[in-house]
Amino acid sequence: MQNSPWKLRCAALCFTLLSITGVQLRPLAEQEKMIQLEAVKKSILDKLGLHKPPVIREKMDKDEMRKMYWLYQEKLMELQRNGSKEDTLERRVHLLTPKLEHSRKKCGMHGSNSHRYSLVFSRTQTIHQQLSVMRAELKLCKEMLTALRSAAANSTSKAMVHIYKVSESKHANGEQEHKLLDSRLVDEDTLTLNVDSAVQQWVSSSEKCLRLELEITFDKPFVGVGSKRIGADATLVLEVETQEHASSKTRRVRSLSDEDCKKSEKKCCRKSLLVSFEQIGWSDWIVHPTTYEMRFCDGSCPHNYKPASMHAQIKYRMHHINGDTPAPCCVPGSYDPMVLMHYNAERKLVFTVFEDMIVRKCHCA
Repeated sequence: MQNSPWKLRCAALCFTLLSITGVQLRPLAEQEKMIQLEAVKKSILDKLGLHKPPVIREKMDKDEMRKMYWLYQEKLMELQRNGSKEDTLERRVHLLTPKLEHSRKKCGMHGSNSHRYSLVFSRTQTIHQQLSVMRAELKLCKEMLTALRSAAANSTSKAMVHIYKVSESKHANGEQEHKLLDSRLVDEDTLTLNVDSAVQQWVSSSEKCLRLELEITFDKPFVGVGSKRIGADATLVLEVETQEHASSKTRRVRSLSDEDCKKSEKKCCRKSLLVSFEQIGWSDWIVHPTTYEMRFCDGSCPHNYKPASMHAQIKYRMHHINGDTPAPCCVPGSYDPMVLMHYNAERKLVFTVFEDMIVRKCHCA
């Protein structure tokens, strides 16, 4: 019983210390938030070369403040222009198969020595007018080429393949017009025909379908190749490689949807914490923005998940084999800048650009 007063004093002291530090008096999530906020405050002060927030007794008048806001907006626009110069060019390969029909109409000067096929390609959702066509090739299947080489060998003749663009005639007779795009001799295992001009014109137009005509000719009369040998079952593929601009805004929208952590997400992803400069007591010297969305990367990095490089993949394998090599960590992959308008140590209103303040993308490195 003699130790009771001492125990009471110790308990009171411990409770006082816990109250001051906040340990175990707040939920774990709240403690983590407080730690993150302190890290943000310390980092901003270090970046600005300040040991503590400046004390502001007199602020600018309204005219000077309006001028600074105008300069602030100019700086934001400059950063946006610089970002647009860094827009990436996204390339994509589209594979289109045509509706193929054997045609009896005559095309060109080859007469009975030719066999022709009407090809109709329909526009898909991924083929739109903003695309630039980098390459467009019509590829003939191996079975078709084998049949053509076999037929040519049996008749000691040479087989040629021609591709035409078909369009409605501008004349009163209504006849279709055929423009030769490319011709190739059938002498290899693979054969591609260049149709760049026709596809680019089609993609940039509002036409729903692209109409081509494939003609197979022999230099000697031959009746061994027809719709039964190479007809509607023949496989033709139109391979179109396109390019389009992916703007900074598009990238940011995609980044928000793809990068942000989903509910109960445990793999590497991006988390956010909204920082209010008013709530942390900094609104007297930080003028704009009033809030800052702090984003950080968190989560596990399993095998081949968002690898930053081949080195990250090798690093994971080495860690998996012996455990001596550290496993890849979830870290920022790219950033968006932020402009802070604030009073400096001399109590002058200035703005500072933080190039790596806002995490755009997370990956494993």
